[in-house]
Amino acid sequence: MNTSSRRQSIISDPIGPTLIRLTIPMLFALVAIMGLGLVDSYFISFLGTTELAAIGFAMPITFLVTSIALGFGMAISSLTSKLIGAERMGLAARLITDGFYLTFATSIIVSVVLVLSIAPLFSALGADEETLPSIMDYMQTWSIGIVFMMITQVCSSTFRALGDTKTSAIIAIVMTLSNVILDPILIFGIGPIPAYGMQGAAIATVIAVLISMFIGLYYIAIKESLLVAAFPTLAEFQENAKQLLEIAVPAILANVIVPLTGVLLTIVVAKFGTDAVAGFGVGVRIEAVSLMVVYAMSSTIPMFIGQNLGAQKTDRIIQVLSLSFKFVLGFQLAVYAVLVLLSGTIAALFSDQQSVQNTIKGFLFIVPISYGLSGIVVLINVSMNVLGKPKMALYINLIKLVGLCFPLALVGAYLFELKGLFASMALANAITFLIAIWLLKRVMTELKISI
Repeated sequence: MNTSSRRQSIISDPIGPTLIRLTIPMLFALVAIMGLGLVDSYFISFLGTTELAAIGFAMPITFLVTSIALGFGMAISSLTSKLIGAERMGLAARLITDGFYLTFATSIIVSVVLVLSIAPLFSALGADEETLPSIMDYMQTWSIGIVFMMITQVCSSTFRALGDTKTSAIIAIVMTLSNVILDPILIFGIGPIPAYGMQGAAIATVIAVLISMFIGLYYIAIKESLLVAAFPTLAEFQENAKQLLEIAVPAILANVIVPLTGVLLTIVVAKFGTDAVAGFGVGVRIEAVSLMVVYAMSSTIPMFIGQNLGAQKTDRIIQVLSLSFKFVLGFQLAVYAVLVLLSGTIAALFSDQQSVQNTIKGFLFIVPISYGLSGIVVLINVSMNVLGKPKMALYINLIKLVGLCFPLALVGAYLFELKGLFASMALANAITFLIAIWLLKRVMTELKISI
């Protein structure tokens, strides 16, 4: 199916089946992306505790780089999908090409800065003299691959803008499978290939991403003909860069706020002891898995909105949001019921300590009841970018962190200990939902889209 056929399907076919068709490949992609980090951690764990700790220290930096890439990808996807919907393929190709130039330049800067600051940066993050050499072995090589990682992420986002979620998923799956094959070979060695240890894990990741990048660029440049050979004029590039950065910068900041919320909540939980932190950490990981369908939908709905907005099919935008919101509420309520029923079994799988199990069960009984509302907020946030209001998503996340989640957690924990903290998290999700819905209605009114 070519771009024109996909566009016709997105702006004309029944919304429910179309959304399912687009979202299912992204579920596989998310599983693959989650597996990428797990694969590295699994094989590195055989090297020792110090090496595993080194990967733990690297996680915030790798997340920051991913957030930057996601921000550029969201910008390109949001703007391109509207141009495709309006059948302005020449402008879409120019914008995609300039987006790749901007991403490439940014990735070079990030890579150089990180390479030059690895030792002082990780020392500031708390790495000791024993762990730092392992971090250096990994990050010096990993940093070289930042260019490939960011371009690959932008390739995936571009395919989603085209309505081609299958190719986007293939890129993620190939990347993870390549890493699975290369990790044990390069970490432990085989035949004439020596054991590179931590550096081997980084080399495996860089090669896996490089393979995926070539696949993505081949399809975009050759199959879709969406990379323009001619350089833009300075005025063209400045205008496209301005449009892209207006979406990318708020999107990056909004992404960064999410893990910051987790860090602040962990600080509050830490007052109740190590077992509480362990149980809370399990709960947070379960939350990520529980919302996987929502995250998959958040990869496809912006493209659907963008193409229909470009085609002036605003009635379909309202329909897809309404249908998505209802589905997320119903689906997450079903997930909550399952989590409550299996809470004891889940807790026992993760720990044999009764206090840790109690924390996990307390989390699962209270927090997931709000996942439906939280999921809708996720969809509203990504929709704001394509609706031309990227700062709204940033404001929503800031309100949740600064105005709701952390203050309510402090009060809840003080009054009712861990149960109060968990209840405060659910309450923060509910209030954020009300604020996000109100802001969405305001944006729709400004755009003259009837709700």
